[in-house]
Amino acid sequence: MIIYIISDSLGNTAKEVIRAALAQFEGQAVTYSVLRYPFINSPSELDGIYQQMPDSQCLVIQTLVNPELAAYSRQLAEEKGVQLFDILTDMIASLAAHFELAPKSQPGLLRKVDQAYFNRIHAIEFTIKYDDGKDVRGLFEADVVLIGVSRTSKTPLSMYLANQQLKVMNLPLILGSPIPQELFQLDRRKIFGLTTSLDHLNRIREERLKSLGMYQDNTYTNQEQILEELNYAHSIMNRLGCPIIDIENKAIEETAELIMERMKQSGLTVVNL
Repeated sequence: MIIYIISDSLGNTAKEVIRAALAQFEGQAVTYSVLRYPFINSPSELDGIYQQMPDSQCLVIQTLVNPELAAYSRQLAEEKGVQLFDILTDMIASLAAHFELAPKSQPGLLRKVDQAYFNRIHAIEFTIKYDDGKDVRGLFEADVVLIGVSRTSKTPLSMYLANQQLKVMNLPLILGSPIPQELFQLDRRKIFGLTTSLDHLNRIREERLKSLGMYQDNTYTNQEQILEELNYAHSIMNRLGCPIIDIENKAIEETAELIMERMKQSGLTVVNL
């Protein structure tokens, strides 16, 4: 038997259905071959497939979302006298009737969704790998680079942006520590400085120390130290010429939207689902 897969996309849906069905005959004396015809989008292409098809011992599995193309394929199969299974047409029609909506009838939408999922996973893995400036080599591959002093929401913001399929590296600006010179070689449009007020940062750091059970005085929450850190961070951001975003009283989602909107305005590609 020859099994023909006819699809206006890759034909993976039909392929998996065939695999599941044939698994029920595993170990038995069955002989078959599978021919896949992807990206079929015209009646003439269907004509060519059916003309070369033998009159018997073949089966057609189609996943054509275009209703006219699917109907024409069914007509050719009937004329040829071959059995055809249409995986999508009846289901799409039933769903359209139930939802009282017209389907998009666009091939490859599932593949696009799957690709978006894998893009998101890759972005999340990248962002975790390069969190907190662990490896400066990530600077050049990153879509977004966040810089700021400790406790300016760099990590949670990075993870939110990663869920929008953006590869993010965040880099802490530490008083007295050298700045990677690679930072000054980047496209400045993808660098964003995060800042906040002295009082706000002091409160956040005090809460952080309390959560860790550290109640004693610490330079981490010393206001003079914090002011010096913020001034140092602003001097770096000004040298870079990057946008500076005040995170005080802003939700992570709001800051992320500001960043993505700024990227769009500057001509950088942003995927935001």
